[in-house]
Amino acid sequence: MLGWISTCLLASLLLPNGECSKIIGGREAAPHSRPYMALLNTNGHQCSGTLIKADWVLTAAHCKVNSSTTIKLGVHSIKAKNKYIQNFKLLRSIRYNFDEDTLDNDIELVQLCRKARLNKAVNILPLPKKFDDVKDGTWCNTAGWGSTNKNNYQPSDKLMEVCLPAISRKKCAEMWDYAQITPNMMCTLDASGKKDACGGDSGGPLLCEKMFRGIVSFGLLNSCANPEIPGVYTFLTKDYIKWINKEINKNTNTIN
Repeated sequence: MLGWISTCLLASLLLPNGECSKIIGGREAAPHSRPYMALLNTNGHQCSGTLIKADWVLTAAHCKVNSSTTIKLGVHSIKAKNKYIQNFKLLRSIRYNFDEDTLDNDIELVQLCRKARLNKAVNILPLPKKFDDVKDGTWCNTAGWGSTNKNNYQPSDKLMEVCLPAISRKKCAEMWDYAQITPNMMCTLDASGKKDACGGDSGGPLLCEKMFRGIVSFGLLNSCANPEIPGVYTFLTKDYIKWINKEINKNTNTIN
């Protein structure tokens, strides 16, 4: 691997969006088994997110949502219609000191234009209540509608899911010569090089031992499901959760 490189080149090598945020080597999720999943689309650019309150979605800051962003809840198949799909416009979005060069603090709150109707297909994923590091080897899982083939970057029609082992931040940092792995990040790595979250999965949730612990953030250009390059996630720290609760409570009375 190359040594440390400039942040300009880093931004071109790291692929937080589109091409390298897909589920590889996973399986189709059971319809509506992940009712917290949100599908975000901004001028044809796709990301995922997590419903954390009836009118709030948590996603990655690099997804660059704006006033044209549409948010869908209750989706399993993107193409097929179903009675559970709810469509929303964005009311506001709030980032947490996001660094576009290093992708540190890759976290963003999106407020929906109205509250979602909660049911079996649309529901909330609780925020974590513990903040210790996820131990090396812990099994985690994530989901999204990104490409299922690292050589073909067409999004998946169906929601896909994959299980991945976490690796320690120290081990991840040793493997990532191209990027700085900060305490705000965590990593997973499939040693076989067959599984990864890697374009349209950006912003989606990572669950470890059934707890929401991270947000799909970035990988290396053209290196999804590479056994030498861990996938990187925003780690849901205590500071992030304090910030989320503060922003949600501050804006709680703005819509019905």
